[in-house]
Amino acid sequence: MNEKYPTWLTNHVKEWAKKRLTTVTLCSATGNELLEVWYYGDLLTINGEPQLYIVPSYFAPELVTARDPESGEEFVVFDGGRHGYDNMFCDEHDLDELERRTLKRYEIPASKLILELGYSIDYEDEKEIFDVDKDGMVELINGERMSWEQVKRDGIDYIALYYVNEEGKQVQILDNELA
Repeated sequence: MNEKYPTWLTNHVKEWAKKRLTTVTLCSATGNELLEVWYYGDLLTINGEPQLYIVPSYFAPELVTARDPESGEEFVVFDGGRHGYDNMFCDEHDLDELERRTLKRYEIPASKLILELGYSIDYEDEKEIFDVDKDGMVELINGERMSWEQVKRDGIDYIALYYVNEEGKQVQILDNELA
């Protein structure tokens, strides 16, 4: 697979490119790329920038979803309590807290959403430390099992979310270095 992106985004990627980082344009299952952003977490101003960044709350990691205003479909863009290398192999979270996260709408109109994804871990070089079993499965820190191929796709160590504003400029609203 040349177009490498996390499995939780299957059916929600309209464009894929390998630039400095893997970059994808999101869409609903019907192909609509004008999406609303919904989130759990806090909003933070950084260095006087006009936009607010989505960050974890004191109680639980951030959760970001996209909602198609036409169809009502909603899908997870990033779950700071479940997605990425650290959540797969290092960090444990209170499952009750993860389930209690309620979403609020990020106050922008439905917009084109672009993700940057970082894959800096060389999984093939480090395969022996992951204890891949004879069936090609790996046990995650939470006890779940995942195929080795899925680990390589879902084990991102960086994610950033941008929306495209009315002037066509990309505005960053999430920056999460996971490793």
